[in-house]
Amino acid sequence: MSIINKVLWTSGWDSTFRVIDLYKKGATIQPIYVFDDNRFSSEKELETIALLKKLIEKKFKNSGGTLLELQVVQRKDIPKNLIIKLAYKVLKSKQRIGRQYYWLARLAKENKGLELSINNNDLFNFFLLDRIITIKDTGLGKNWMIDHKKASFFTRKIFEHMRFPLIKLTKVEMKEIAEKEEFIDIMNQTWFCHNSDSKPCGKCNPCKQHVKDN
Repeated sequence: MSIINKVLWTSGWDSTFRVIDLYKKGATIQPIYVFDDNRFSSEKELETIALLKKLIEKKFKNSGGTLLELQVVQRKDIPKNLIIKLAYKVLKSKQRIGRQYYWLARLAKENKGLELSINNNDLFNFFLLDRIITIKDTGLGKNWMIDHKKASFFTRKIFEHMRFPLIKLTKVEMKEIAEKEEFIDIMNQTWFCHNSDSKPCGKCNPCKQHVKDN
């Protein structure tokens, strides 16, 4: 039985790059999407993922890759976890950490080995490169996880079940690879804005990051 690679797919640039990278290498991918009732762009993101899936399967039909049906998880249905909640509160009191990592940690606990497409530009204090370790290459390229020996107890409780395959790549480097390997056309169909379903608002954090990286 082939290994199933669980990837959080948001319809955005980074996670789409990872899905394509795995698919091109013949991997079996279980994409996971978290539906948030409070985010205006959720339906747009699901539509974009459906489009991207068709484009990927058509362009790389001879790769041997398998893209399983999208698993949609309702954010409100992710099991609560008191230890993770406390760990998040402690980290938040000491450093900047997005609130999404609280529910992502709970999601990863239910989906061990979940890949988050955090790129090199997004490194936080707890993501210094000397605090992650390389996972053995399974033929799908290098991957990284939190170093349990160097990370604090609270950091481990948030990130211990996650994997970070893009942690040493920047968006610019991803773009260069996409152009070189001729799938930039698919990458240009990705969606990143959280506040709109038609035109990027330019004000939300993903929009600001997109402008900064380009």
